[in-house]
Amino acid sequence: MAKKWGRRAEDQEWFPRLSRVEVWQHNIVWICFVLLVATGMMSLIPTDWVTALFGNYTAQVYYYRRVAHLILAAILIAGSIWHLAYGIFTKPGRQMLIDMIPTLNDAVQMKQNILYMLGMSDSKPKFDRFDYREKMEYIFGLIGTTVICVTGVVMTFAPFFPRFMVEVCGTIHLCEATLASITISIWHFYGVHWKPGKFPQDTSWIDGLVSMEHLKHEHPLQWERVMKERQMAKQGVKDASSVATSWGGQHDHHNNTTLEAGEE
Repeated sequence: MAKKWGRRAEDQEWFPRLSRVEVWQHNIVWICFVLLVATGMMSLIPTDWVTALFGNYTAQVYYYRRVAHLILAAILIAGSIWHLAYGIFTKPGRQMLIDMIPTLNDAVQMKQNILYMLGMSDSKPKFDRFDYREKMEYIFGLIGTTVICVTGVVMTFAPFFPRFMVEVCGTIHLCEATLASITISIWHFYGVHWKPGKFPQDTSWIDGLVSMEHLKHEHPLQWERVMKERQMAKQGVKDASSVATSWGGQHDHHNNTTLEAGEE
């Protein structure tokens, strides 16, 4: 079993949330994004401030800022292509994309969840592997990454494009980068890491695992499916190994007592 992270790492069973490949893809994207924002937004700092800080090295600072930005952009584009190929040519990737497709039920659950959060309903919607918020963030993330990459390529190869097109792409590039920065800083970090029950972080970005309690409360439909398949395996309907892979990985036999308590 992969190493488990977190304050309650040993008191319950841990389940796969992301595969090893998906963890790597996620980390490449967020690391590149943070550094791209840092190197990109630097161009908005008044030149006088940069000169006052770096003096005679100002020209070199701007040069290496641009070089770093371009290298990071190339890595981000390569990572995006890798993710696209993973989603098309591998079974886990295709399943992930299928699970991310919005459905009519997502709209129903969004309404239910809004009413529940406002205290107008006692019924909390039961989410599957990905809820409507995660699907929205993923889809908008794909759109935003595409916009950033396309406009960035136009700006990089400006001599090959009309001047007005380069200027429009520059404006769109900046606006999309600003929007993405705000969205990730507020929406993503709160929803994934900072809200009660997850603070200070959801460690699935490190090892791809989530706790039994997380699965039960955040993705109850997936939890019920896992328990149903495991019960069928115990009854001899399925081979145990096939059940383990049906929801993304092997379970931890060290915590069987906790699991059986959860089944009851």
